[in-house]
Amino acid sequence: PLSQKNSDNPNIVTILELGTSANVLGYSSGTRPMVWADDDLNCVINLHRAGPGATPSNLSGYYAMDLGLNLGATQTDWTNQIIVSSAIYTASPYWYDASRYPCAAIYNPGGGTNLADAYCSFFGPNFCNKVVSGFGGYTSGAANLVNFTDTNRTLRWYAPPPYTYIPDGFNVDVNGIAHMVDGDNNVESGSVVYMGNLIYGRGIWNATTHQHDYTYTTVPFPTKNGNYNLADNKIASSPDGNTLWMTTLGDADNGTPLIDSTFFPTVRRSTDGGLTWGDRINIQLDGPNGLDGVKNAYSDYFISTLFNPPLPTRDEIPYTTAFDHSVAVDKWGNLHIGVAIGFAAGGYAISYRVDSLINVFDVYTTDDGATWHAVRVGSLKTFRGTWGDYSSDNRVYISRNKAGDKMFFTWNDTHIDNEVDNQNPDVWARGFDLVTNMLTNDAGADAPVNVTFLSDITQEAYWQCTSPIVFTDDNKYTLPICTQWFGDPTADSKFKYIPDFSFTDADFTVPVPNPPFPIGMEKRDLASISINPNPVKDYAKVNVSLKSNSDMTLSVTNLVGQQVMSQNEGMVNAGSHTFTLDASKLNAGVYFVTVLVNGQKYTEKMIVE
Repeated sequence: PLSQKNSDNPNIVTILELGTSANVLGYSSGTRPMVWADDDLNCVINLHRAGPGATPSNLSGYYAMDLGLNLGATQTDWTNQIIVSSAIYTASPYWYDASRYPCAAIYNPGGGTNLADAYCSFFGPNFCNKVVSGFGGYTSGAANLVNFTDTNRTLRWYAPPPYTYIPDGFNVDVNGIAHMVDGDNNVESGSVVYMGNLIYGRGIWNATTHQHDYTYTTVPFPTKNGNYNLADNKIASSPDGNTLWMTTLGDADNGTPLIDSTFFPTVRRSTDGGLTWGDRINIQLDGPNGLDGVKNAYSDYFISTLFNPPLPTRDEIPYTTAFDHSVAVDKWGNLHIGVAIGFAAGGYAISYRVDSLINVFDVYTTDDGATWHAVRVGSLKTFRGTWGDYSSDNRVYISRNKAGDKMFFTWNDTHIDNEVDNQNPDVWARGFDLVTNMLTNDAGADAPVNVTFLSDITQEAYWQCTSPIVFTDDNKYTLPICTQWFGDPTADSKFKYIPDFSFTDADFTVPVPNPPFPIGMEKRDLASISINPNPVKDYAKVNVSLKSNSDMTLSVTNLVGQQVMSQNEGMVNAGSHTFTLDASKLNAGVYFVTVLVNGQKYTEKMIVE
């Protein structure tokens, strides 16, 4: 494999021991962000339910954090089982505030380098409903990455509407704002009834309590079958924090798949950090208006083995996504969706147990969602692994480098002769360079890399989770990958970390037959903006460079989105211009200066002292 080699065997990655969970539900129920790396702090966290080794031990309603310094490179760099949320409200049969299925990110606004200023920000569901059995409440909070006693949390009690449930998506952007999405699901009847909305939580950092304070709004995402729950919900931010994409896998009410009861991505975009959201966009997978990358994934020979004559055309083959996905936003604000797509069996089912029937794709846009493309990054031999009452699909994760011009994909798959279920998975990985429009190779072949081949967890790399951000060292990109290992899924499980798998620039050699990303780059290069001085006490100079004559408005907003200044400059000639802002009238804090140029927004952060 193209992994960063260890000293004992050049073909095997290193496996480190992290914390434990009381059972396999530590990583259960889809591809949430639970591992998060920070390229400026050179640290990585793994948040999970607590198990043996924690204090107190084996309390699955607690959240525990594993913290790796120095890129988590060696076992001594890790401090494991740090309790960040404890259940204290006793109830029968379980604590009201027992927390499950966590999401986590590192709060480090502005890309600081002082670990003492950074926190693990977490979010998840709990039993704080006091009304019905099951989930309904939220647990949110943060834990300092140096002073572990500086740990705080907030409980949100179940009080619909909206009907809070189990959040799938979580993100903390470079400006320190947290973003959460959850399905508006009514479970009071004992069944999950989708109410047609996503719940969006926007969190502003509270410098007094050292955690995010959330406000919640509902964003409509109606489906054809109103009572059918969306399969998965996610959210991600661009490297500058200005552009957000909210995504679902479902059956939208105005979608046009070839057959009923299939899943496809539906998305909304925000260009102001989550304050407002644009129209819904349905991404057509199949049919004449489908994605060429999806429709051309099967060879003619493979199609002939799937169907009886007369063979369908490529426009007649129905497709569906799998049931979870992961998202990232590149440096130009364009969305990338890492997802498995396969032949649609109907009835919200995907056909599997046939090698290469399902493929892993990057579904993406280069023009803010006007058009969509798909590139296959790998084929799946199996799909679902089942261990007793527990199961897990391939768990496709997408990550990016800090700059946002490279994407990386990881997933689980079992490659054993005559094995049709994903019971013995390895972790597979591939990279996509958006500037050169190239995929990585495996020993020269157009294929992903088997990360865990011959390692201590080969064919036992269960339920992997990869950080949304990778570590970058010049032309080397190290993927922070964690897996959950278990013998008995009902008993204690262990988390294993891979510190030394990487790609380099030289590994990107396989051309992508899709339009290159400079299409998006040219569109966004209408203007550039800088602020001097920054931080500022009195007057700031806003320097704007325009490529063409443009209608321009300059505005300033605070962290909660309130506009505190606005100047309509009218038509401004191409070239460099300087505008003066009187910051002495503003309270100390963080603000965002936005230049609106012919409908496109360009934003820079301004700190007022």
